Amino acid sequence: MAKHRFNTEVSKLLHLVIHSLYSHKEIFLRELISNSADALDKLHLLTLTNEEYKDVEFNPKITITIDEINKRLIVSDNGIGMDDVDLVDNLGTIANSGTKKFLENLSQDAKKNSQLIGQFGVGFYSAFMVAKEIEVVSKKVKDDKAWIWRSKAGEEFEVDEAKRDSNGTDVILYLTKDSEEFLDEFRIKEIVKKYSDHIPYKIFLKKDKKEEQINRANALWRLSKNEISEDEYKEFYKTLSHDNSDPLHWIHTKAEGTLEYTTLFYIPSVRPIDLFRADYQPGVKLYVKNVFIMEDKELMPTYLRFIRGVIDSEDLPLNVSREILQHNVILEKIKKSSVKKILNELKKIKKNDIKKYEKIWELFGKVLKEGLMNDYENRELLLDLIMFKTSKSDNYIDFETYLKNIKENQKSIYYLVGEKNLKDSPLLDRFKKEDFEVILFDDEIDSFIVPSIGEYKGKRLKSISSSEVDEDFGDIKVDEEKYKDLIDAIKKALDGKVKDVKVTKRLTTNPACLVFDKNDPDFQTYNLLRQMGQFDAKEPKAILEINPEHEIFTKMVLKNDFTLAQDIANIIYNQARVLEGMEIEDRVDFSKSLNRIISIALTK
Repeated sequence: MAKHRFNTEVSKLLHLVIHSLYSHKEIFLRELISNSADALDKLHLLTLTNEEYKDVEFNPKITITIDEINKRLIVSDNGIGMDDVDLVDNLGTIANSGTKKFLENLSQDAKKNSQLIGQFGVGFYSAFMVAKEIEVVSKKVKDDKAWIWRSKAGEEFEVDEAKRDSNGTDVILYLTKDSEEFLDEFRIKEIVKKYSDHIPYKIFLKKDKKEEQINRANALWRLSKNEISEDEYKEFYKTLSHDNSDPLHWIHTKAEGTLEYTTLFYIPSVRPIDLFRADYQPGVKLYVKNVFIMEDKELMPTYLRFIRGVIDSEDLPLNVSREILQHNVILEKIKKSSVKKILNELKKIKKNDIKKYEKIWELFGKVLKEGLMNDYENRELLLDLIMFKTSKSDNYIDFETYLKNIKENQKSIYYLVGEKNLKDSPLLDRFKKEDFEVILFDDEIDSFIVPSIGEYKGKRLKSISSSEVDEDFGDIKVDEEKYKDLIDAIKKALDGKVKDVKVTKRLTTNPACLVFDKNDPDFQTYNLLRQMGQFDAKEPKAILEINPEHEIFTKMVLKNDFTLAQDIANIIYNQARVLEGMEIEDRVDFSKSLNRIISIALTK
């Protein structure tokens, strides 16, 4: 008998599952049945597509056995089975690279933990909520040996040879005293009806010598909409996604004609934990004639990676591979049609239920915006889905609403990209004065995404942090000769730090601001490149624009005294950097300048 230790993430997860999901104990059965169905799916595909397995008899069955005498509940299947290596890999390790960070972010709030763990998908480990010990006896199809995995939810598990007549798996739960409710056949029937009625394989309940089928055993997505209740849609989602929360919305479509296929897509009410990871797990399953083929990233564009669901085609070959998927004309048509269907459904929600759409946007808007970079076919649809807040509105609006509110003399759609407190930006001074509304984009990716939009319904989008916006104003010229000595002094003080120093009329209350040449990237773009690992990217030098009517500068010009220009320029420049979300360039030097100015102020 070989002893093994759980990896660190499994140990942490086991602790959280046992102590945080006490009010959701019954989901263990849903998870075990779902695992059995997956094992049957895999074997079914092998028997249909692999010559080596054509002689394997496939009579799919899941059996739940109640053993009252020994206080055991057994969930069995005759699926693909596991060998000793599979048992160690599947039941002793969580390989997902995002798991460690996810576990570190869990709080001690039981309710919150419950939601997060449900989102993660506790799977097999949820059985430890009801069992003091678990044994898994399994035999892999075509193998001679069977194996047993055993653990008491500590830090170790054991794997040894065992006996099993045929391929498949038995999960044997030795129930705790306070979980003996799951030895009641009516309780088991209730749970199966609630969570697993539409598992496409027959589920039997066995007690003593009596055995009866307790589910409908038909794929929910293949039923007509009027045969499915709202609760059934919700429970199927939970089985499909391993998410304990109800979905926000679902889209059920049956296409007939040249192509025949059925799709059932769900929009979750919580973000998948790997949503912003390159190695995210796909959420859409591909079936062919009700036979599970695969879960694959090719089934949905990356900007719809939050979608969960099923595509079931009547026209694809059963032996379709991942390589074939990428170039398959039938699947490409299904995918295009499905994407359009999802986007149009989102547009309909936005029109008819703005509160629900705002929730969707809060969760997945950042991801949806990615589509503007590569899905040119659906670009107009995506633009209509974009939501944002503005300098005038704390509520979400869209481009259509923005254009309805636009001033007659406003030449462009104005926007500002940044991270926090955008309403405090000095760049807004001119636009507040003109009563022009400015869109505030505060997602990290916006500096890449928004410039790619270009225009909306004939109106150019212009960043107010770029000098390009000056083209829209005819009154920005000032008497630079009058301020030549001031400009020269500040330029000298900031030599090498800025691209230029100018006086401007764009400011009304703030002393200075930073703008970027229209031919240069802005700071947000640079920052994003750094976050993406491009550490050789150089920070763009900004143009410092000063407000000549601000009392700081009027006093300097009036007195013709520029002896403090070095310190004043240092403070104002760094103050402008902070307001743009940038760091103070030289904290020691900045601190010295600040202290000198304070000291002089106190002596007067």
